Amino acid sequence: MFMTRNTYREGFTLIELLIVMIILSILVAIVTGTYATSSKRGRDNRRKGDLRSVATTLEAYYNDKGAYPTNDANGQMVGCCNILGCGDTQPCGWGGTMKDTNGTLYMVLIPSDPTTGKQYYYWGNGSSYKLYAKLEHTKDVGDGVQQSGYGGTNCGGGTLCTFGISSSNTTP
Repeated sequence: MFMTRNTYREGFTLIELLIVMIILSILVAIVTGTYATSSKRGRDNRRKGDLRSVATTLEAYYNDKGAYPTNDANGQMVGCCNILGCGDTQPCGWGGTMKDTNGTLYMVLIPSDPTTGKQYYYWGNGSSYKLYAKLEHTKDVGDGVQQSGYGGTNCGGGTLCTFGISSSNTTP
C-alpha cells in the first residue's frame, strides 16, 4: 500500500496577504478622504447659514433703527448695549448677544466660526453692510461670492476671508 501525502497547507500565502492589505489600504484612503471633505463642507455650510442668520438680524435692526450697525477695527458690529444706559455703542462680539439700549433682543447668540482661531468679519457704514467668512473647501461657493481673499478683512490668524454676502445695495 502506498501512503499518499497530504499536499494541502492551511493558511494564506504571502501574496494573498499582501493583496488583501493593499485593497484595505485603498479603501481606508478613500473613506478618510471622503470624511475630511464632508467635514469641511459641513463647517462651510454652517458658516453660510450663520452669515444668513446675521444678515436677517441686520435687516430687522435696520427696520427698527433706520441704519445698519457700523464696525470696529476688529470686524465686529458696533450697535449693542449689554449694560443699562450704554447707548448702542458697544461692539457685538461673535458669540455674544445683540441687544440694543431699549432692551430689544435681536439675537440671543451671535454665531461664531466653528473652527478655533477663525472668526467672521463684519463691515458696515450705516447704509450697507458686508459679512465675511473663510471657507475651508476651496471649490465651495453656494449662494454668495467666494474668491481668493477680500482685501482688508481678517478671518483669524491674519488670513483673508474668502466668502462674503452683503446688503442688497452693495456687493461683497
